[in-house]
Amino acid sequence: MAAAHGEPGGDPADDVRLRLLEAAEGLGVAGLLRFALQQAVAALGGFGGLAHLRGAEEGTLSLAAVTGLPALLAARWNDLRYDACTAPSGAVTHLGTTWDPRWPAGDGQGAVAGGAPQAGWVIGGSAPPAPAGGADLPGGVLAAPIMVNGESVGALSVLTAAAPDAGRQRFLTRLAAVVGTRLPRARPRRTGTTPWWQEPSGTREVMQQISVGTWSWDLDTGMLDIDEVTEGLITAAGLDAATWDHRIESWMARIHPDDRPGVQDSIEHSLATGSPYAVEYRVLSAEGTVSWLELRAGFEYGDDGRPVRMVGTAWDVTDRRSLRAWLIGLLEQHPDPMHVLTGEDRVEWANHAARALGDGRGADMVGKIPWEKQPELAGHGIRELLARARAAPGAPVTTELTYDAEPGGRIASWRVRAVEVGGFVATQMADISEQKAAEAAEAERGRRISELNQALIRAVDTRDVVAAITEHLIPLVAAQGLIVHDLTGPAPRLVAATGYSAEFRAELEAPGWPQRLADATDTTAPRFFSSLAELDRDSPRLTPLARHGGKGAWAVLPLIVGDRRVGSCIVSWPAARAFAEQEKTMLGTVGVIIAQALGKAQLYEEARRRAERLQKELLPGELPDTVAVSGASRYRLAAGEEVGGDWFDTVPMPGGRTLAVIGDVKGHGLEQAIAMGIMRHAVLTVSALDLPVDEIIAHLNDVAERIGPITATAMLVLYDATTGGCRIASAGHPPPILVKPGGKAREVDLPAGEQLGQTQVPAPVIETVLPEDSVLLLYSDGLLSGGVSAEPLTDLLSRYAATAPLPSVCDRRGPWLDTLCDTITEQLPPDPHRQDDAVLLALAMGRVPEDRIAAWDLPWAPESAGRGRDLAAASLAGWGLAGLTDTVALVVSELIGNAVRHAVGIGTDVGDGEAGLLRLRLLHHRDGAVTCEVYDGSQATPRVRHPLLDDEFGRGLQLVAVTARRWGTRYTERGKCIWATIAA
Repeated sequence: MAAAHGEPGGDPADDVRLRLLEAAEGLGVAGLLRFALQQAVAALGGFGGLAHLRGAEEGTLSLAAVTGLPALLAARWNDLRYDACTAPSGAVTHLGTTWDPRWPAGDGQGAVAGGAPQAGWVIGGSAPPAPAGGADLPGGVLAAPIMVNGESVGALSVLTAAAPDAGRQRFLTRLAAVVGTRLPRARPRRTGTTPWWQEPSGTREVMQQISVGTWSWDLDTGMLDIDEVTEGLITAAGLDAATWDHRIESWMARIHPDDRPGVQDSIEHSLATGSPYAVEYRVLSAEGTVSWLELRAGFEYGDDGRPVRMVGTAWDVTDRRSLRAWLIGLLEQHPDPMHVLTGEDRVEWANHAARALGDGRGADMVGKIPWEKQPELAGHGIRELLARARAAPGAPVTTELTYDAEPGGRIASWRVRAVEVGGFVATQMADISEQKAAEAAEAERGRRISELNQALIRAVDTRDVVAAITEHLIPLVAAQGLIVHDLTGPAPRLVAATGYSAEFRAELEAPGWPQRLADATDTTAPRFFSSLAELDRDSPRLTPLARHGGKGAWAVLPLIVGDRRVGSCIVSWPAARAFAEQEKTMLGTVGVIIAQALGKAQLYEEARRRAERLQKELLPGELPDTVAVSGASRYRLAAGEEVGGDWFDTVPMPGGRTLAVIGDVKGHGLEQAIAMGIMRHAVLTVSALDLPVDEIIAHLNDVAERIGPITATAMLVLYDATTGGCRIASAGHPPPILVKPGGKAREVDLPAGEQLGQTQVPAPVIETVLPEDSVLLLYSDGLLSGGVSAEPLTDLLSRYAATAPLPSVCDRRGPWLDTLCDTITEQLPPDPHRQDDAVLLALAMGRVPEDRIAAWDLPWAPESAGRGRDLAAASLAGWGLAGLTDTVALVVSELIGNAVRHAVGIGTDVGDGEAGLLRLRLLHHRDGAVTCEVYDGSQATPRVRHPLLDDEFGRGLQLVAVTARRWGTRYTERGKCIWATIAA
């Protein structure tokens, strides 16, 4: 308590007083408080002191110790309320030192208002006796709160002539703090008896009625005088009042031998300390009858301060002790374990039920501290429970104790009730193990049902529903078998058979049994079969199947949504069992939840099948053959296997060109799949016009605006296999990844442009030349986890191309591209949080061999038609296609003649007088077909005419259209190209 003293500038005597109080050991509560009051009165120069502690009733204070005041004045302070206008009440309420001149009212429950302390003092209706000389009592009361563990438990008060200065107030606060630290270690005061400072009063008649007498013992002569009121006590002690010699030795001889040492020790303790004498012991009559006496006494002192006489009272408490013995026997046989613990937390007494705890190990607890004897009790709040009981004597406190009764075995739970009585703490334990186990089981059951419900809410398809039932319901009811049928189709369909052998599952799917099981579950309420015999009585047709399954009890749950049966669920156990009503109710409720989930899953699966069929029709399927370009693709559904809006295609274009397109309608679902199909077919339609890639995207933007509102991206790649030229345009789509022969993969530097349907700004276009045998990778951003960086994809593509270079043989490029796509999709798994579908299109860019291309620049003149026929015939002969000479010559002649008649030469303007050039190009396809192309300088579109019989011109393009497999026109930067393909 170094912090309690040593205040700078304080009185040195204060530190001495505080140290004396700290050093005082072995004092009870009353002794501690009385000693503290003596120091306080001396230090403050007061008239007297009062000590209050919390009363038995809430919000009250009871007088616990007094010094320097007569009983009549002290009685007014006996009981106070917290809200009384007194210094002790104020100190306890406001937790600070309080000065107040007011005294309590005569009933002890209030205070007289007013500033002068001598005004309004009422004691039983009359004024208190005045001090000598007739002067009024001066001054007032200074009180400081007593704090224990931060809680106010009482107050120390000193009566002074005037309000003490700040230094004296601080000392009283420090003194009360020391009392607060010592109070929990002091011997608890006894309750239910008259305070030590009140001398008993009353008439002789009253004492006779209650069998109380007085006695005195002269310490010098050893003579013992007993008032005749208690002559019955003399008789009980086996003494004759007429012949007894009144010597203390004669009386001590009648005390029971077992009690005599304790009585002697009590007398010597009182003589040594001056403390009151209080003892209870047995005396023996001449016939050996035992009586119980209770004695209390104090000492009278001579002029020299030496005790000369012991004076006190005596009671015959035999009847009370007999009742106590009966009560003890009653408590001994009480079924609840009971303990009595001392102030040192040692078990003083335990009844039979307490001693029988732990197969008799409870008997070893007597005389021991519980948590030291049984370490498993430590840390469960027993120590705190005892402290709370001692802090509020007479008020019961409760806690719950749970510990392992046996290592790795049963869990014991007790409700422990404790109350402080007479310095001891009595505890009573009620076994709540079964209640706690039931509560824990109910909580676990509720948790599992909640988890089952959440799992069924998250379930998307029938497989998810079955997984949720297997994971959560089967452990919940400790079952081992599960059979689930789907009854929404034309015939029952088995969707789950868990906990059964493969042979039994085959039996379930055998003809006849699915329908029989469906008939057995054709009810509106769950059915329960506790045994095979019970099942045989109710549904004998199912007995052979049930016996084959090897189970002993079944719960049949019909799964009904509204008035529609969506399925059935049969839960089974390995042995016969009885079903409690609570379990039946729970399974019935679970059946409703499962039915809702299964019905939702079936609707989802049907919608998904329709969407998948639609998407399958909308996606390109197998990629078409294109000139010198090999391709492979992959489509990956979003998480949950929902259809989405990602799409791709490759389109063969005339002149040895290939148009590759990829797009993404954001989101997934039927609407996105439909929008995707519309946009893909729009590309196919517009590409037939052979427009530039930016104009195709402009048409797609118009389509997206009409579909809207949607968020969509697209990218077009137009590759010319005769020159390696490549034009790329993007509308918000990730750029492609390019791998040149012998190089590393990298993203093509391509502006993304605006997404479709959001702007009319033309899409940016780049034009480049791709080296032969380059690989171009087109993808949607759902392929990348997070969709923000293509670095993982470029690294993967670089490693693959380095370890397995692109084959030079065209026929082997397809497998190479397939392996590439598989590698990418395996090593770049979908992001479970993104839930977006993805497409991947890998293209190996080849070239048309030079020996399969023939091209000439001819004058823009009629004579060029003949020259063109001759050149074409020579090239066909070199390619071994002489059989196509006549047809090709006719087409060449008509196309050149049409260009000369209706167009202008390349590199000229109309009216400038220059003739310009025409260009003729022949392409030899791998299938033996030949494409004839004639380029001129005009962008006027040719059309087929239907001339009359006598028309001289107009039949040229009509002949081309009839002769060629396909023909058409495309625009170039300097004019147009009219082409026609002639099959072999």
